[in-house]
Amino acid sequence: MKLLDTIRERLRESPRTRSILLYLFFVVISAIFWSFLTFNSDVQLELEVPIEISKPNNVHLLNKVPDTLTVTVKDRGYRFFSYLFHKSPKITLRLSDYSDGNSSFKIDQSHLKKALASVLNKQATIVSVLPESINIKFTDLPGKKVPVKTDIVVEPREDYTQYGALIQSQDSVLVFSDAKTLSEINEVYTYHVEELNLTDTLRRRVTIAPINGAVVEPRSIDIIVPIEKLKQQTKSVKIAVRNAPAGVKMLLFPSDVEVKYLTPVSRISEDADITAVVDYNSVDFNSPSNKVKVMIGEVPAAYQDVRFSNDSVEYIIEKH
Repeated sequence: MKLLDTIRERLRESPRTRSILLYLFFVVISAIFWSFLTFNSDVQLELEVPIEISKPNNVHLLNKVPDTLTVTVKDRGYRFFSYLFHKSPKITLRLSDYSDGNSSFKIDQSHLKKALASVLNKQATIVSVLPESINIKFTDLPGKKVPVKTDIVVEPREDYTQYGALIQSQDSVLVFSDAKTLSEINEVYTYHVEELNLTDTLRRRVTIAPINGAVVEPRSIDIIVPIEKLKQQTKSVKIAVRNAPAGVKMLLFPSDVEVKYLTPVSRISEDADITAVVDYNSVDFNSPSNKVKVMIGEVPAAYQDVRFSNDSVEYIIEKH
């Protein structure tokens, strides 16, 4: 009662408040009349109805099935409340009911409307359905195992390196299609991937490029490209002499050389298996100089930018 008395006092005191309340009163009355007229007349509404194809596990659909049907429905306005407050109806179509016996699933608009009528209000009129028909190829042949080729370009930053081969979660996939198409497919490719200036190991899921008239399982694979930072190392290496004839000894001064190289950080603690070589056959005995070129011999593939502090050393030939 106190609340009502307070409202009456405010209405007497404020003409503005009275105007606002009067306006709201007419809005409510108008809404009631509009609702009454709308709910008792025919209204068209567009619905998105999910669709599902029921099929055996060994059957694979070879082209995309629409996720939903766009259905225009005419019905009494008040009946549309059931669509607003309930889960959207869904239709399930059995593959065997619409198979043409030639590995095709075909359903025209009349059959789509019939299937929709079974899940909509009985009084509703279906005005239109999009798509108007569904035509899907399928196969029950076993999958063909084919290798996966990765289309990947990887470039580490200048002070990093790819240390190790690319790793794939699997090197082959199954392809499902008709016999003729399967006979022509011998490999599949991933979509192109390009990663530049990498400073850490790359881990990516890459999608396999689609094949017209075929289904690939799985549709993607995981790849790992190991990337490591490079560190400069320095080491003294003994120089070896090659191709010296029997009875000939080649003395070198100095007999070792300093080598600098870049190595992945995981190999810093390992012994650098690098060799320095002087080839007896490369000596120019007619030259006034008694120097011979020092060449790089064996170098592990992981090492980069291998270079010697001296590119030549002096020699003396001794014969026995």
